[in-house]
Amino acid sequence: MYAFFKGKIDNIFKDRIIIDVNDIGYEIYMPESSLYTLEVGNLVKVYTYLHVREDEMRLFGFLSSSELELFKKLITVSGVGPKGAIGIISKVDIESLCIAIATEDLASLKSVPGVGPKMAQKIIFELKDKVLKEQIDTPKYKEDKVNIENINEAMTALEVLGYSQKQLKEVMSKLDLKNDSVETIIRKVLKEMQNI
Repeated sequence: MYAFFKGKIDNIFKDRIIIDVNDIGYEIYMPESSLYTLEVGNLVKVYTYLHVREDEMRLFGFLSSSELELFKKLITVSGVGPKGAIGIISKVDIESLCIAIATEDLASLKSVPGVGPKMAQKIIFELKDKVLKEQIDTPKYKEDKVNIENINEAMTALEVLGYSQKQLKEVMSKLDLKNDSVETIIRKVLKEMQNI
């Protein structure tokens, strides 16, 4: 319903901001990691998700569309609500979460407050299952089976952020990923995406 809000920050609380958009104040809940970077009076663009329940409507906001996509994927995991998803994004950056999903790194997710072993497993396996894997058929990597596996693992994790396979293949075709690990591929692709 609301894609984003652009306005002046009227107030900042420990879990949310009030943003003034054309003299209307909107209450938007945000990750702690984002709130630390904001100041009252600054103009800001916040990508939003409207969560509707029987007894309330609440806006959740993010400073990047990638964080919003990640939030929307996290709340599809059974047992992860909006507050839990915001908590995860507050403590783990996008890159680290992508790597944890791609490499099935339970330890990294379990280190997030409020995420136990079962929840960490659910996040990894449910999100990986929701992203379709396809072989990347690029002449550059045809001979290297291990590298194709690494690229596919990285693609799976990056698709969780909402990037399409077409976008990812275009970026990956420009990069030298021949001897790279899954983690390195993810870092390189995210860095390249920021430059586009």
